[in-house]
Amino acid sequence: MAPTSARKLTPEMKDEIIALIDKRVKEHYVTRSDFKALQSIVKELSINVKELVEAQKRTEQRMEELAISLKETQIELKQLAHEHSITRKLLGDLTNTVGYGLEDTIMKYIHDYAQKEYGITITTVDRRYITYPDGRYDEINIYAEGTKNGNTVYIIGESKAQLGKKDADSFDKMIARLRNHLKGEIIPFIVCYSCAPDVENYIALQYPYIHIHKSFEFYKYKKQYD
Repeated sequence: MAPTSARKLTPEMKDEIIALIDKRVKEHYVTRSDFKALQSIVKELSINVKELVEAQKRTEQRMEELAISLKETQIELKQLAHEHSITRKLLGDLTNTVGYGLEDTIMKYIHDYAQKEYGITITTVDRRYITYPDGRYDEINIYAEGTKNGNTVYIIGESKAQLGKKDADSFDKMIARLRNHLKGEIIPFIVCYSCAPDVENYIALQYPYIHIHKSFEFYKYKKQYD
């Protein structure tokens, strides 16, 4: 049997082969293009990640600096609080010193003051603590005990370098406690170096029973002792 002659490519077949090859080439091109795009994206992401890492380092550094600054501020605040505490103590000591000095001065004149102003004969002058049944107590700056017409009378004084409204409020509450504890009439007064007009008016309206005296007013009375 005679061999079959080779089949010739028809134009249609050539076109199909060319189209197939073109398709394969295009597919390969698109794949490489996408790969390049992915490479570009990855590169950008790497740059962004690097920038984020640097930003994080800067943030951590700032946080560390803030922590150090905060620690220094806390130390300074602690020092200021300590200094403020010392200042308050010094002021308190100074106030007490001034107050005690004023009390000691007034006590020298309290006998003549009580006799001339109220007809009271004083038997006891003291700086005293009054303790209540519940264990609480009040410190009486000027405690004077005496008699009038056979009855016990107490003169209770408070001394303030500069009298304020809150001082009067506090003194009024203390007098109320003493009235429930001491058996006898109580005559309260506050002695001070100075008192603003509005404070005097406040006390006159709110606590008319409290007598206000300036320290120099006691010098007109006879001194009991030096």
